[in-house]
Amino acid sequence: MRAKPQYRLHRSPYSILLLPVLTALIGCSQTAVPTPLELAEGDVLTSYEDMMVFLDRLRLETGGFTIDTIGESLEGRALVALRFGATGQAEATSSDKLKVLIYAQQHGNEPSGKEAAIALARDIATGADADLVEGVDFYLVPQVNPDGSEKGQRRNAADMDLNRDHLPLSTPEVAALHSLYNRILPHVTLDVHEYGFAGSTWVDAGLLKNFGQQIGALSNANMSMVLRSFAWDEVIPQMQSALIQKDVLLRRYLVTDGPDARFRYSTTALNDGRNSMGIYHSLSFLIEGRNGLTVESDIRERTRQQLETIKAFLRFFGEHSEEVRNLVDQERGALVSGDLSDQVALVMDYVPDPDRPSLTVGVIDIETGEEADLTIETFAPAVEATHAVSRPLGYVIPSELAEVIAVLERNGIAVQTMEQATPATLESYRIESVVPTQKEDKDFLDVGVTATRYDGTIDPGDVVVWCDQIATNLIVILLEPQSQWGLAPLPGFVDMLAVGSEYPIERIVSVQE
Repeated sequence: MRAKPQYRLHRSPYSILLLPVLTALIGCSQTAVPTPLELAEGDVLTSYEDMMVFLDRLRLETGGFTIDTIGESLEGRALVALRFGATGQAEATSSDKLKVLIYAQQHGNEPSGKEAAIALARDIATGADADLVEGVDFYLVPQVNPDGSEKGQRRNAADMDLNRDHLPLSTPEVAALHSLYNRILPHVTLDVHEYGFAGSTWVDAGLLKNFGQQIGALSNANMSMVLRSFAWDEVIPQMQSALIQKDVLLRRYLVTDGPDARFRYSTTALNDGRNSMGIYHSLSFLIEGRNGLTVESDIRERTRQQLETIKAFLRFFGEHSEEVRNLVDQERGALVSGDLSDQVALVMDYVPDPDRPSLTVGVIDIETGEEADLTIETFAPAVEATHAVSRPLGYVIPSELAEVIAVLERNGIAVQTMEQATPATLESYRIESVVPTQKEDKDFLDVGVTATRYDGTIDPGDVVVWCDQIATNLIVILLEPQSQWGLAPLPGFVDMLAVGSEYPIERIVSVQE
């Protein structure tokens, strides 16, 4: 029997009232089970406690899903994953199914994803939308950042932005999410967020964003172009068409500092949820729903649009489950077979595309309240890689770099401690220059190196990470000193880039038998 998750609960008066209401309603109708948000009066967000009471009771009454505790937040709240579509089965018994992982509320002040996840669980478990998980092994993490949510703040209890921690995995919340990801290795993932529609630069221009729901897909240059094209040309257009019937406008996710600044399609960064999983050739997406003037305002409509978008997403993949599973398995197989490009892109940015010179976005005039279209000429939709390196056999990491090794292990990357001296051709770097600059409108370190190749020895006690594993692209990106999204530029690791020093991690070019 599956062990019941341990929740640290202190029942509120609302929770006590909810239990008999839920018990009475489940089984009466496929749509008659109200969520805590639907029962609340006014714009009142669902607390962590009430979410857990509702989900646990829903599980007990319907048997429609299981609940696994995957970790614990800094303040001791259980992080849970709901599993639908393969209730009571081990992962190995459902290997023929498409695996889908959806997770919400990495940012505590973006609650509509969590509210939508609760409603989604209800609609699937009670049978109202059970078809969404037919042929799909579906995992749902309704809330990644419960501590931030309870405080109404973006970051977690340690003031960390969880969606900037998907490389070092230094927070327990993100580490738990990636532990789940590595365990199930889903074919498809979705990260649910909200975007601000009333940023200061927009308000200063007398405008509000009117972008509707936004969706982003794979963007890093090292990701499979087959999967990227499938996301752009198949998934997103079909979702857009389906959502029109639900009065939801879906557009590609745009990032900009203001109406007069550059517009681009999000980021190529691997330290966010979508791309950190897409580097394993998952079909990974994020959605950004429009938020409110306050965390609570208009939460019902925000939740409705998030819920309809998530359902359209699940419905697409349910209807194309076999095609998508075969597509992802084929592209993922190249990561371990070596049947992929020898070059790994380390530096990239968004650039203009002559075929798409401008972009039209929706806006609202603050003074008149009228909706209008704004044509953007500073549009940079294409990703251009400007520096790449050849993929080595592996890397030699001195054992004293314990935190580098720990990051690899938290990412599920296999490492090997050498037991005997091994002759090898190695390549070392000397750090010649480190120049602060910008890429993707963010601070970036432009690192100059001199490479030296020599015949040497991998010493006993050295730690080796070989590149012939599914994380092959991630390994190279993490460990190269010139990598835009690598470890070296991050706080705690930047000492490895001291000008005039030897970079402590060496590349393995070949090993002598």
